[in-house]
Amino acid sequence: MTALEAPIVAQRLGRRLAMWGGGSVLVGTVLALRGSSPARRAFGQQTAGWGAIDLAIAGVGALSSKPPTAASLSRLLWINAGLDVLYVATGAHIAVRKPRFGGRITADQALGHGSAVVVQGAALLALDTTHARMIAG
Repeated sequence: MTALEAPIVAQRLGRRLAMWGGGSVLVGTVLALRGSSPARRAFGQQTAGWGAIDLAIAGVGALSSKPPTAASLSRLLWINAGLDVLYVATGAHIAVRKPRFGGRITADQALGHGSAVVVQGAALLALDTTHARMIAG
């Protein structure tokens, strides 16, 4: 990959992350406010929160004055992919085991929160691995 291509991949990733984040905020907010069950409202809360973080990360990346090298971007994306797998596993654990976190949430809410983390982690895994493979050629 040439020195020019890594910044292009980073820009594409940033745009796609911003679109995913924006959609997550919109859909999550609607579900959080109008969801027909505690699980759906919890799914919405978690989705909106992840979306806001995704938007912030995309914004910071867009404002970065130093373009990434292929090596640094690849390393970052593969580390992120590993973290994404942990997000999916953690979300699945919460959705299946339904911990109550000391009575702060119900089993239905745990299902919603955990399911949302699985969806967000899987989407981020797809983004990170797709763009890491673009760099690898």
